Amino acid sequence: MNAHLVILALIVLAAAAAWRSVKYRRHLPRHRVLRLRLRLHLRRKPGPGFASLLDLHWHWGRFAMFRQSRRSRRSASAWRRATRPHEHSVRVARAHWRHSLAVTLEEHITILSLPRKRKSASLAAMILHYPGPVVSTSTRTDQFDWMAGIRQHRGHPVHVFNPEGIGGARVPSTFSWNLVSGCEDPATAIRRADAFAFAVSTEGASDAAFWSGKCSDYLRAMFHAAAIAGRDLRDVAAWSAPDSNGAEAQAILLDAGTDSATVWAGTLAEMGGEAQKTVETVRMVLSRSLALLTDPALVAAVVPPPGGGLDIDAFLRERGTLYMIAKQRKESPLAPLFATLAGEIHFAAEQMGSQMPGGRLDPPLLMALDEVTQICPVPLPDWLPDSGGKGIQIIAVAHGQAQLRMRWGNDGAQVIMDTSSCLVFMPGIRDPVTLKLASDLAGDAAYREHGQEHASRHPIMTEGMVRQIPLNFGLFIRGELSPVMGRMVNIRRDWTYRRARLARRTAARITEAPAAATGRRQASVTLPLQQQSAVAELPAVARLRPVTDAAPVLQPAANGHGNANGHSNGNRHASGNGNGHAGAGPFGPWSPR
Repeated sequence: MNAHLVILALIVLAAAAAWRSVKYRRHLPRHRVLRLRLRLHLRRKPGPGFASLLDLHWHWGRFAMFRQSRRSRRSASAWRRATRPHEHSVRVARAHWRHSLAVTLEEHITILSLPRKRKSASLAAMILHYPGPVVSTSTRTDQFDWMAGIRQHRGHPVHVFNPEGIGGARVPSTFSWNLVSGCEDPATAIRRADAFAFAVSTEGASDAAFWSGKCSDYLRAMFHAAAIAGRDLRDVAAWSAPDSNGAEAQAILLDAGTDSATVWAGTLAEMGGEAQKTVETVRMVLSRSLALLTDPALVAAVVPPPGGGLDIDAFLRERGTLYMIAKQRKESPLAPLFATLAGEIHFAAEQMGSQMPGGRLDPPLLMALDEVTQICPVPLPDWLPDSGGKGIQIIAVAHGQAQLRMRWGNDGAQVIMDTSSCLVFMPGIRDPVTLKLASDLAGDAAYREHGQEHASRHPIMTEGMVRQIPLNFGLFIRGELSPVMGRMVNIRRDWTYRRARLARRTAARITEAPAAATGRRQASVTLPLQQQSAVAELPAVARLRPVTDAAPVLQPAANGHGNANGHSNGNRHASGNGNGHAGAGPFGPWSPR
């Protein structure tokens, strides 16, 4: 009996000590990190300065989301919006007292997190119940494995763009995309060339924006010429080689006879001008942007068979899910291609939404961009300010401000932080600038220190407290509201996912993209004799080489030269005497056939 009393007394003392350590007081605790951790795990308010329970209900709760849902979901009835909160909001976490934290579909979220902090599981939980189309980028197949089957079972078509074959035959690409197709329209050529060129990192170069801009000038002309002649990205790579000077593309543009084509022919003529240092630097950027063509496996991703591409308008109408997967590396060769495809989807969503009530896409498009700075560097500083009002929600994930600055510079990184409606700081951040930013944004609170009779101001979250946020938790800074600490959503704890996993419905049934056809099709253009541009004299007659839909075979060129007589044998014609060069160009000793 005495032993039982002793044990009971010890339990009471331990409970009293625990209660004292987490008791909500205005006194500044000696061990703030320990107290914060205990209160978070006990689902208590973390401390002074954080959002109160009333704040959570009024700004983060279900009623708050319903009040603002009329703008983003005009097509949904009031009853549907009241009974189905996931139709107009995204749940991101649970705060103290297990209160749900949600944001509307027109608010952008930027998550700063180190690797292996379970951000992918949180991102998957946000995507799982999204009512509209979704574009998901990732360096692994976990997003696809977790929820592709569930979304497909709900009627959302599933598409995969996985040129590098991550995950093997289990996760094949369901389509290839020829980004040159559609560039007959000059506006499309300009838009895609800008996205393609500015996705290439020019780190370390002086006046990087100038070189990316010049690269875009050349690419838009080549994209337009390739589209007119029925070519593909392989021909663009050949035209950008040092020994071609884009002469064939100039001939195609001049033969088109339109104002924009004539101007762009003059732009390409600069490649053979006297400013060779400038041209060589631009060629370097061109070579880096077209680096994916050095890998035959990646070439197949940009040479689809007839009818084998992605119908973006149908994807948006059918509320599809697109998984774009690429390997983790400092500068992925697929980054320009992914950024261009994402940009086209963003543009199509804007155009489709402009014709709907309220001028926004309904249901909205979600762009969940994990590793956004490396595999899909879309222009976030330009997109974030007004995409929310057009029915496009963006959730971007980066390791810290340093990554954002490296990709978009100091001003671009600041624009991203300023225009993101909700900032989420996850555990383990060690960048002093990011830690100070989080501490400053959280603000101050009044504490009474031991031995003082009056309260003084202290940071709600010190930099050390931000770094030591417990695993699975995050610090949420949203607009002008008080900071909130919450347990992040996790797809492994989602009941929909658990039921689907028990029923073995998490895997999606997808069909691998068909191989490109091996047949050849003729495409030729004949120019009038002695036709000249304003800046360059072109050959009397130019014939275009036959084009194949099959993936190219990379062959070594002897001494950097190749015979190109322009006949039906498929060799390249590059000059009036019928002899052309197929040397190393931007791809070393190999040349695309």
